[in-house]
Amino acid sequence: MPTSLTQPAEPLVTAAELLREELPGPQRTRPRLVVGVDGSYGSGAALCWAARQARERQAVLDIVTVWDEAAQPPPGRGRRGEGQLELARERLERALAALARERNLPKRVITAPLHGLAGEQLVRRAAGAELLVLGTSGIGSPEIPGAIGLYCLRHSNAPVVFVPAPPG
Repeated sequence: MPTSLTQPAEPLVTAAELLREELPGPQRTRPRLVVGVDGSYGSGAALCWAARQARERQAVLDIVTVWDEAAQPPPGRGRRGEGQLELARERLERALAALARERNLPKRVITAPLHGLAGEQLVRRAAGAELLVLGTSGIGSPEIPGAIGLYCLRHSNAPVVFVPAPPG
């Protein structure tokens, strides 16, 4: 039976329910997969893989990108930090748009631009998640994780999956 536009197929999620989904441990209501995106080909491959896994597992897909204030803002982008946050938000919007174009969205998606050191923020966000999914750096060898990936591998309590960028 088709779903009408006035009645969603699944009940709307409240903010409190979303927060519970993000909590580690027994308070979490659904499994969660965290994927880090940075705009690289490797992170794009990781995003697609994580989205498929989240759909198959009926898990929440938690898409995150990390920014810090160390870099100077791009010209015309305002105060220090503002430009980086704006770029992080744009990166998340592009990630969602890519998944929507491929019709690869799981039922529940959370996005967050995180502030701080990338490895530390990814490990913190992955606490209680089923997986932390990252792309490989592609510098030198497309199969080898970069420094942030290696940090996550050493410090994350969640299993870490590396998805290499497609060849070419």
